[in-house]
Amino acid sequence: MGGVRRALLSAVAGAVVVAGCGSEEEKHPSLPALPPLGPVVAAAPVTGSPTTDPGELTRRLLGPADLPGMTPVPDPRGPGQAEPAGPTAETRPAQCARVLLPLAEQDTDPLTWNTVAYNGPNFSSIDIDAASYSPEKLAAAFSTVQQTLRECTVYSGNDADGTAIEYRLGGLYQPPAGDASTAFELRTSSAGFTLISLVSIVQVGSVLAQVTITAPESVEPAALTDLTADQVARLRGVAGP
Repeated sequence: MGGVRRALLSAVAGAVVVAGCGSEEEKHPSLPALPPLGPVVAAAPVTGSPTTDPGELTRRLLGPADLPGMTPVPDPRGPGQAEPAGPTAETRPAQCARVLLPLAEQDTDPLTWNTVAYNGPNFSSIDIDAASYSPEKLAAAFSTVQQTLRECTVYSGNDADGTAIEYRLGGLYQPPAGDASTAFELRTSSAGFTLISLVSIVQVGSVLAQVTITAPESVEPAALTDLTADQVARLRGVAGP
């Protein structure tokens, strides 16, 4: 996990806040255009019995000991974490609100699922969620998530306070991981501030996992590569470093 830690620190240390107005390209002249998403990746055949115990799935997600320097975020679905009242955020088109949601909340019909989240310095964060599927439903779930990405390469919205937000989504090269995998980059810009999210979605047997690293302006792709590899190993039952 040392590679992940070094890459995350490098990403945060190199963060730059960009201010300005105008078109997306004018606001971010130093950021190259995002590459297009590649072909939809097919899921691998599922062998063995799927995981049906949410506790077991949680034990196979990376924990605080694997992510030094990151602080766990309480599960918003836990006791005492009620939904806030008042105005809510809006996304246009509406289906693009699914981007970065846990896979299980994207109409994928899992058997069980769970999620963990960690905050780091200077607005950096790591989010990992995993969902287990019956063998006959996993391929459709993987396809559904990838179709949403292709419908949401450029979208917009506003937060609960009405502040405008612009999103740009594109392809991201990552080496193959797990039994099947894909990756993408999301740029979220608002009021002259941009967050970069690098995301991998990986299949390990009957489980789909989504691994996200977010930081202002810059994230090293190698950080996502290392983190995804560690999460795949944990899902396969390999002890962490």
